[in-house]
Amino acid sequence: MKENSIAYAYPGLPVIFAEGFRDYRQRLSGHSHASLALTDIHDMMRTETSFELTSTGVEYVLDGVDIEGSRSEGINTVIREMISLATEHVGVKINSQNHGVLTGSSDSAAAALVGGLDDLLELGLPHWRLEELARKVSETAYRSIYGGLTEYVIDDSGEVKVTQLKKASFFSDIAIYGISFSDKRFSADDLHKRVSRHSKYNQRTVQAQIRLDSLHQLIDSRDYVGFLSLMEMDSKTVHRLFSDMGMDVIRPEMKELTDFIGQLRGHGTDVFWTIAGGSHVYVLTLKKHAKEVTRHLKDKDYRYRNLKVADGFKIK
Repeated sequence: MKENSIAYAYPGLPVIFAEGFRDYRQRLSGHSHASLALTDIHDMMRTETSFELTSTGVEYVLDGVDIEGSRSEGINTVIREMISLATEHVGVKINSQNHGVLTGSSDSAAAALVGGLDDLLELGLPHWRLEELARKVSETAYRSIYGGLTEYVIDDSGEVKVTQLKKASFFSDIAIYGISFSDKRFSADDLHKRVSRHSKYNQRTVQAQIRLDSLHQLIDSRDYVGFLSLMEMDSKTVHRLFSDMGMDVIRPEMKELTDFIGQLRGHGTDVFWTIAGGSHVYVLTLKKHAKEVTRHLKDKDYRYRNLKVADGFKIK
């Protein structure tokens, strides 16, 4: 075993959203979905987790504080399960830090946790096994483990299959802008649990599968405009469900920006938006339109970060 290790992992951005739970305790999603991994253009938007081997005990700290609640239960379960696979009984001290992460970090934190422990304990587990473990902490950890565009398919019996559809390099012609607002965000678990009770949630699960089928067709034909349009469409659908359940994630200032993006598209620019669960709007376009979109955002005094699709987790 090693004495220490450092793992990096990048947060995600939904393509077909993962809203809702089938089983909250097991963190099983309510339906199939797909996501991108995301970082800034310098790969610095990420979760960085350091690991130190100790003689006994388990300590996990995220951004300087101990984690509580269901996330804590999942983290401790994963740590102890992975230690049990090691050749000798040991302890571990883990310190996790988020750097510039915009919308949530449970996915990248879970990916860095299992990736770094695998390296520290020299287990040599395959990605599919790491994803199974990380899923106990975050149902969307798959996107931060594999990177690029990844699909999560859950069947009627609750069996999950995860497949990387495209590597990050496939999206090199897409420009992404992250624009933050000061509104307080809803917790991801609150959004998931409440929307699962929506009267039309069963219809949504069928719709998500239809849109996944469309996603396959779009990427197979390299239809990037269609791909970005699908992202915006699914975001609109899910945020209507959130709003119906009393959770208006899209606040007035954010709505102004999405309306502005719609106006630009109405004038012939292929530019789209999506919003996950936080107070951030992601503007997406093709790089050939980036100069024009950049100018429009600056004219409106929007402060943005240039982002890109990221690879999977890394070991330093």
